[in-house]
Amino acid sequence: MIVTYTPDGGDRQEWEWNPDKVRAVEGELIEKRFGDTYDKFKVAVQSGSIKARRVLLWHLLKRAHPTLRHEDLDFEASELKVEMTRGELELMKSRVAKAKGMDEATREQMLGALDSEIEEAPAGDTEGKALSKPSSDATGLPSPS
Repeated sequence: MIVTYTPDGGDRQEWEWNPDKVRAVEGELIEKRFGDTYDKFKVAVQSGSIKARRVLLWHLLKRAHPTLRHEDLDFEASELKVEMTRGELELMKSRVAKAKGMDEATREQMLGALDSEIEEAPAGDTEGKALSKPSSDATGLPSPS
């Protein structure tokens, strides 16, 4: 997933985040903040849950700013964008194409929609690395020393 945070008046920050590459300790912290299992958190992020996306942004920003408290993070919904990468969408398309118990009309509709999304999707390998260096201006926090 590509996670883009563009705070009003701040610098744009972007991360390539793979939910399957999160360490257990980080996953437990995410579960604690989210209030449910990590699997439900991943689904909630993809479904657009603002609570889940706030926890995700806190998780990503905390790497550069270890003292950042979840309670101190607030943003407008329009400042945070979460997109699936081209590879993730292609994997989803492959699964839809092979899914059993789906009528052909529904399958074709879903495949067509996925093709459209794939055309516009950002490339990426979802390895969880930051695509741009976070700055102190974007978070209002000092850069780590």
